[in-house]
Amino acid sequence: MRDIAVKRLDQDDADAPDTPDTVGDQATLTGPTLVYRAVTLVAAAGVFWAVFQIFPFQSAVPVTGVYVALGAIAALFVAVTAMAAKDVRTLNRANHVLVVAAAFGIICYAVGIIFAGISYGTDEEIFVQHSAHLLGKGQNPYGADLTDAFHRYAMSSQFYTKLLDGTYTHGLDYPSVPVLLTWAANGVLHDYHTVAFVCSGALVVTLFVAYKLLPRDYRGVATIVCVGYPILMDHARGGIVGIIMLPFLLIAVAGWDRIGRGGRLDRRAMISAACLGVALSVQQLSWMLSPFFVAAIFMMRWPEVGAKAALKVTALFSGIAVATMLVLNSPFIIWNPGKWFSGVTEPLRQKAIAEGEGLVDIPISLHFGTGNLSMYSLGGAAVYAGFFIIFILYFDRLRPAWVVAPAAALVFQGRPLIEYFAIPALVWAVALLTVESGHGDSPRPWPLLAARRRMMFAGLALVPALGLWTVGVATPQPLDLKITGVKTNGALNQIDQITVLVTNKSDQAIDPHFMITNGYSTSFWNEVSGPAKVPAHSKAEVVISTPGMGSSPGSGGNFTLAAVTDAPASVSYAANFAIARYSTSFLDDLGRQYAAGDTAHVDVQLRDRHGRIARAKGIQVVLNQTFFNASGISAANLSINGGPAGAAPVALTDSDGVAHFTVTKAPNTQATGLVHLQAWIKQGGSIPTYGYSSFLVQQWP
Repeated sequence: MRDIAVKRLDQDDADAPDTPDTVGDQATLTGPTLVYRAVTLVAAAGVFWAVFQIFPFQSAVPVTGVYVALGAIAALFVAVTAMAAKDVRTLNRANHVLVVAAAFGIICYAVGIIFAGISYGTDEEIFVQHSAHLLGKGQNPYGADLTDAFHRYAMSSQFYTKLLDGTYTHGLDYPSVPVLLTWAANGVLHDYHTVAFVCSGALVVTLFVAYKLLPRDYRGVATIVCVGYPILMDHARGGIVGIIMLPFLLIAVAGWDRIGRGGRLDRRAMISAACLGVALSVQQLSWMLSPFFVAAIFMMRWPEVGAKAALKVTALFSGIAVATMLVLNSPFIIWNPGKWFSGVTEPLRQKAIAEGEGLVDIPISLHFGTGNLSMYSLGGAAVYAGFFIIFILYFDRLRPAWVVAPAAALVFQGRPLIEYFAIPALVWAVALLTVESGHGDSPRPWPLLAARRRMMFAGLALVPALGLWTVGVATPQPLDLKITGVKTNGALNQIDQITVLVTNKSDQAIDPHFMITNGYSTSFWNEVSGPAKVPAHSKAEVVISTPGMGSSPGSGGNFTLAAVTDAPASVSYAANFAIARYSTSFLDDLGRQYAAGDTAHVDVQLRDRHGRIARAKGIQVVLNQTFFNASGISAANLSINGGPAGAAPVALTDSDGVAHFTVTKAPNTQATGLVHLQAWIKQGGSIPTYGYSSFLVQQWP
């Protein structure tokens, strides 16, 4: 413990002994910087997130309990060291301990959540998994119908990627590396969550690569982003293949400002280009990054070696990256170039529903416009092009931001998923923190325009995007939706069926596809009755039913019904709907055991939609009794409020909003056992029941 002491950063070191050790290690004299201490401290706190996430899996995978204990101890040890370390060497060692703890956290989280029986997380995961399975059987996964993956691997249908024509995406639309790695790993993992394990392994590699590349004082950023920033761990276990490209992108962008220095590519630059090529072979997100990357290299070298030499070295860098990508994809290109090209470019052509975390959320959440969704996609492309032009025009100012600019452009497209911004966050940090602090000549603005003209061209670059987005927002919804009836399910406390009146305000017949939306959308609901297409300028009543539990809204909250169409590419919304004015709960929800001849008093409290006591008198409350047994569900044989055995009586609430029930065992009945009681509200109209309570359990002889 002699190496640990509290030392002020401004403490005078003039009295330190002038020994070879102190002369050779100035950092030891001055101690760790405040930045180094702070980053390490935050990184240590980030490991607690891994500990917290892994804690529930101790039953399924007992060894994770060891990590919960040791991980917490390690994080606390590092936190103390960050506060009190006397010299840099001690804090370095603490960071080594922390990064190892973080790596084991990623591994334990993946193992715990998978072996706890969690289903596959995304269709991205199961499509890559099934593609590797097909490849192992000698079949080309590109161009294959992967619908069987939905049945082969357990995954909730609510996470399927939905298309505007009412179908789901069902093909391989990623480059080859994720499939090849999964195919190789299947030999060990036997086609069980292989993609998730590969992605989690890639995240561990990412952690160590970033730790190695980052400057000493900022090494903790690797732990903060990979573990303390929980979305990456969750994406890895969900098989989001963008995680696989991370270590390669990190190597590619590290020290990017030195690539091509002197008009030539050194060994380090060639490795960077090759790693970019690998990233291009993983996911299309790296494709969006590459034009800015290449342009940044050219603009950095231009004032140093001239335009011709800069163009030559940039072309060589790009050629190495593209060649690497083509080599990695060559088996499938040779197999069937058309199917491969169609597959990897599918995301650029896909007519998926609009959702995500970006500007499109404003019209979607406020329910205006969205009568022409194609304008959002075109507008996003226009924003990307506009940002690229602005980046070139203002490179002298925007030089460090080239790595973030593509993500900033993607936030304006029609499907800005959070992974587009969360996954490259560590790449941003490495690109920022590994550049040289000083640059020689300031890169010249292109094409040598005066400030006023540059501003004019920058404004003009965004005009197309503004126009396209304006058209998308201003185009009205083609359908008017009005919910006229709802059927609920008490046992599951959810909505099972909806009747909706559809008015087509457009000049063409429309085939709507319905779903519930609350940010992310559910699976498409089944159309029980109604026309295949709603004629132009006419009305139709459509009855839809839930496709499953994950797609049904609870009967106690708000929900929004949406209808998407492929022609025109649009989405229409019904007004936000809530069926529950009140809900019910038991005043005493502790289940008890009763003997023959006992009387149980059950009081049901009326509550408003926010859980507060509602003092409404005269509301009809039903108390139902149910057996759940091995042979199924049946009515119990208790007598409630003196009624016949098994009946579900109705009681009116008093002035306090409480309905009172007395429960006894009916005479001359068979053994009762464990009974589940549930209350709900009864009313007239198109929504006869709602406000279901949780179950109250009673044990009767």
